[in-house]
Amino acid sequence: MMKIDEQTFIVFDLDDTLYKEDDYHTSGLNAVALLVLMTHGLDLKSDLIAWKQSGNSDIWATLCNRLGLCEASKSAFVWAYRLHTPKICLSKETRHTIDLLEKMKVGFAILTDGRSISQRLKLAALGLNTCTSYISEEWASEKPDPRRFIEIQKRHRAEQFLYIADNPKKDFVAPNRLGWLTVGLRGDSRNVHSQDTTSLATDYLPAMWLDSISELGELIC
Repeated sequence: MMKIDEQTFIVFDLDDTLYKEDDYHTSGLNAVALLVLMTHGLDLKSDLIAWKQSGNSDIWATLCNRLGLCEASKSAFVWAYRLHTPKICLSKETRHTIDLLEKMKVGFAILTDGRSISQRLKLAALGLNTCTSYISEEWASEKPDPRRFIEIQKRHRAEQFLYIADNPKKDFVAPNRLGWLTVGLRGDSRNVHSQDTTSLATDYLPAMWLDSISELGELIC
């Protein structure tokens, strides 16, 4: 059975691992809705949410059309979304797990794909802005490229490395090939990315799945 001790270095994915990414999307749409209310006097919050839920592939173009703006104007809404202060938080289980790792002196970091400013605003909102983070835009490297995983091995001394994430299509293949322990966190209908593994090769799969991040604490010895 997999065991975690102070000789283990843990790396977390961020979105849909440490918090629900859907909460970030809702927070961003609410921020844009407030901007529209301030600048155009229209309350389109419910419209934005409805467009998202309907699977609209270009909410910002739809918003511009609704406001009678040319499509070039959508960049303002895109950046309002990306630069907003997210209203997101860690679950009690996630906060407890991180506190336990710190208490047991187990080192950890975050490796996530996304724009630097948006990901760092998320980390600040979650109270994780002091945590060592490896963000794809800052490294010009997105998963499954192994560059950041290799750099972590160089920077952090450990007998074993563990990556916990949610998306089997890109998250686990690089650490698996480097000999890391890999853990998949099962999601629910709110997860942004599918966790269907039927078409994936074995090296894309995590060594084990957890139903809750709190189960990680049970592996600490």
